[in-house]
Amino acid sequence: MNDPRPVLRERVITPHGGFDAFTDAIAAMISDIPQSQALAWRMFLRDTRAMYRQSLLGYFWILLPPLATAAIWIFLNNEQLVSIDTGNAPVPIFVLTGTVLWTAFNMSVVGMQAIMAEARSVLSKVNFPHEALVLSGIGKALLNTMIPALVLIPALPAYGIAFSWSMLLFPLGFLTLVVFGCALGLILVPLSALYMDIGRAVQLGLRFGFFATPVIYALPASGSMHNLLLLNPITAPLVSSRYWLIGSESPFGVLTGITLILSFLALVAATVVFKVTMPHIIERMNA
Repeated sequence: MNDPRPVLRERVITPHGGFDAFTDAIAAMISDIPQSQALAWRMFLRDTRAMYRQSLLGYFWILLPPLATAAIWIFLNNEQLVSIDTGNAPVPIFVLTGTVLWTAFNMSVVGMQAIMAEARSVLSKVNFPHEALVLSGIGKALLNTMIPALVLIPALPAYGIAFSWSMLLFPLGFLTLVVFGCALGLILVPLSALYMDIGRAVQLGLRFGFFATPVIYALPASGSMHNLLLLNPITAPLVSSRYWLIGSESPFGVLTGITLILSFLALVAATVVFKVTMPHIIERMNA
């Protein structure tokens, strides 16, 4: 007689350390890819629906922050309280583009920082591939950043920006900011899960970074400030994306491509480290 009960998958957890911990983590991640993808999709849908279910404005909250930030700076410029040098680009397009691009980086960092808090109640109770949290975080980062970027589609012709082939490169710079933000956020997750100071320092750093990045002002053509801003890894992809979108060539195109490759490698490495450190983090969280 056939046993009608389903065959449960057996997982044996053994102590390991050193280099073996990383090789075992990589092997587990590869074998768990189908399960991780399915679980990440379900977590993405659950968290997204829960976030906006009890909201009057619903998904409009995704659009509101970058639009409100851009509107404030446009208003200040129009009232001559600040002077924004945009070159030949219209001020609204210049500011809106910079704000949308900064939001892509900012939301990616913040979203990845939140993956532990969102799953805190189940981490010590359910054994599941923890890389699913990373995949879910990346999905939410893409959702929360791509929707504001769609505002640029009607805004460009509205302010007289004609189509240019360079616009097709805009997603490259945009993706670079998202991947870099996710990598940076994930690198800090093990520390921020144990020490609340790290999360607060990240929030403070992002506020400072807004003004230390040419989001609402143009990158100086030369000088010490030009060189100082180029030390900021966000500058090249942000400036390149804005140049490409308004139909100009970017002098930082190659640097943006290099940043994308390095950011992707950092994201993969951070995921492996996250996988290795998760048992220790869960133990400390429940101590």
